[in-house]
Amino acid sequence: MQQGQDYNTKNSPELSERKYKILGFLIILFALLIRLFDLGERVFHHDESVHASFTLRLLENGQYRYDPAYHGPFLFHSTAVVFHLLGINDTTARLIPVFFGVAAILLLFVLKKELGERGVLWSAFLLSFSPSMVYFSRFFRNDPIIVFCTLATVIGGIRYLENLHSSKRYPYLILVASSLAIAVSSKENTYLIILMFGAYAGIYSLYRFYSDWKKEKLSLKKTLVLKSSAIFPFIPEILISGTLFIFIVMLFYTSLFRTPETLFSIVEKAFSHWMEMHRIERIGGPFYFYIPILLVYESPILIFGTAGIIHFLKKKGENTSFFMFLSYWTVASLLLYSYLQEKVPWLVVHIVLPFGILAGAYLGDFFSGTPGRRQKNLLETENMNSGTENMNLFGTDKKPASGTKRSIAHTFVAGILALTLIISLAQCISVNFYRNMEPDELMTYSQASPDIRQLMEKIGEFNLGLETLRISVVDPENLYWPLPWYLRDYEKAAYYKKPPAKVEYDAIIVPATYRMYEVIPEEKYASYNFSLRPGKEFTLYYNKELEKKG
Repeated sequence: MQQGQDYNTKNSPELSERKYKILGFLIILFALLIRLFDLGERVFHHDESVHASFTLRLLENGQYRYDPAYHGPFLFHSTAVVFHLLGINDTTARLIPVFFGVAAILLLFVLKKELGERGVLWSAFLLSFSPSMVYFSRFFRNDPIIVFCTLATVIGGIRYLENLHSSKRYPYLILVASSLAIAVSSKENTYLIILMFGAYAGIYSLYRFYSDWKKEKLSLKKTLVLKSSAIFPFIPEILISGTLFIFIVMLFYTSLFRTPETLFSIVEKAFSHWMEMHRIERIGGPFYFYIPILLVYESPILIFGTAGIIHFLKKKGENTSFFMFLSYWTVASLLLYSYLQEKVPWLVVHIVLPFGILAGAYLGDFFSGTPGRRQKNLLETENMNSGTENMNLFGTDKKPASGTKRSIAHTFVAGILALTLIISLAQCISVNFYRNMEPDELMTYSQASPDIRQLMEKIGEFNLGLETLRISVVDPENLYWPLPWYLRDYEKAAYYKKPPAKVEYDAIIVPATYRMYEVIPEEKYASYNFSLRPGKEFTLYYNKELEKKG
């Protein structure tokens, strides 16, 4: 990989301001359009339908009570506002994830100082069509919110420390507090992110303390006093930001202070539930679970993100601390989610985010010409000064080899980049628009079948309407989702663990293994088979009179 000068974004040849803004605008527009296009086409996943039904209950009845199995309240409350303003359907339910998915990419432009203009553009470009980032930004789950809040917390923390002795620091402290509060109000893996970042901050602080202690050659007690006294002036603002954090968290968990909840009960429920899920390995998998997903869908981000870790850790420059943290974040995320025994595809976005930033920073540095172009200019200048005429640019004894190697390296990297970008873009289009409900895709874990659309069309053709059709849905495991979402307007729809006795059915949906013709007359009821999702086959039995148009 690239060898050369110390990494310093100020040394990189900058794009014109106009070109930078145009390219940035086009990337954001592309990210938005690819996430919005045909947004409601995919049938709701089991989890999406549960979340949407809870949101509908909150909107219509004001009912909400925190259950860690379905994560935090922010998604429900924010989507309830969208439902109220824009209507209730599959498309509007996914708008909050779309918004936060695009907003996370927009946040990258705040890191121009650390990444350089080219690094920002490459990072934004890679994440704009990352197959997993796009897929789960079009998915009614909390993870795009966590991605945005994680990045906002990182940016806020960096800028706060930069402006530690300036009044400019206050907005960044508010950004950190509010981002963490929204993240905690969205999903419980935020606690792990806080732990991961806190561990880094603790280790780094201890390292700085030890270094200063050795350098200043003071007693340990005096060093502790000096360091503590330096922190005291910041305690009031930290307490105020902590109060803001608690206020936002309690605002959502109490559903605007309408339901009883305490901060302790929130944390206790979250930890007890998810520690138990990890212990029993409810959705377990091998340690390398996310590696095939990264290889299949995210090859440019994985390859160049890994190259970025090596590249930036070898360099010394003004942004060394930032890239050291970014490398830690990337590796720690991969190890943490690989260890946790709750292996689901949507968690991969928390690994892809830091990998994507590193990959973009590396590509921005590699193709900036910082040292290749400079070396060329330097040689041209030396040739002119020496008065050598008609000399080949690489006609010296030592430098031509270096220049040739660099040219080969650039060609090789460009080839790998082009190939992996084509593969990743093809995967993005395929998994999001053509194979988004195929069970053999690694991304489509427990995805509902497109048969649901045909089922709803068939039910919609019955001569009894939303207010009068009596339809029963039966599943001993209560895993009949997403049917309750799609049958939400049928006022007489009911759900059971076993078929209700002595009932005159208009229509009943049961597992395909049920022998319903043993209890209902075959001459009176027709049947229609469909797949709910992989491994869940059901049958709709309906009164033949429903097909007669009256």
